[in-house]
Amino acid sequence: MVVIKGSEVNNMHPKFEIPTDPHGKHRYESAMKHVEAAKKAGKSSDEIHAIFKKVMEFNPMDIESIPQDEAHAKYRTAMVHMKKALESGRSADEAHEVFRKIMNGETSGHCHHSK
Repeated sequence: MVVIKGSEVNNMHPKFEIPTDPHGKHRYESAMKHVEAAKKAGKSSDEIHAIFKKVMEFNPMDIESIPQDEAHAKYRTAMVHMKKALESGRSADEAHEVFRKIMNGETSGHCHHSK
């Protein structure tokens, strides 16, 4: 069992196994950021758990499922371009580099995904 630190009520719940693969780790880190934001927004424990579950079960290649709000704009753009890079024949490493550059603000704003 795990106690969530910083929660108003330290409820015990089943232990969550943190993924060890790179995508799983990233998803977990993202889920925890969403959890912290939900706590600050005063969400209930049930709402927080639902948010965590939704992020952990998220399919990043389903672009339409990415929220179209300001908070997710850069991530959505990065995923759109990463997906286009893969579809145009770029390697996984090249597609990840496209994603990384967009997320880190290292792009010129011009789309180079189609060679």
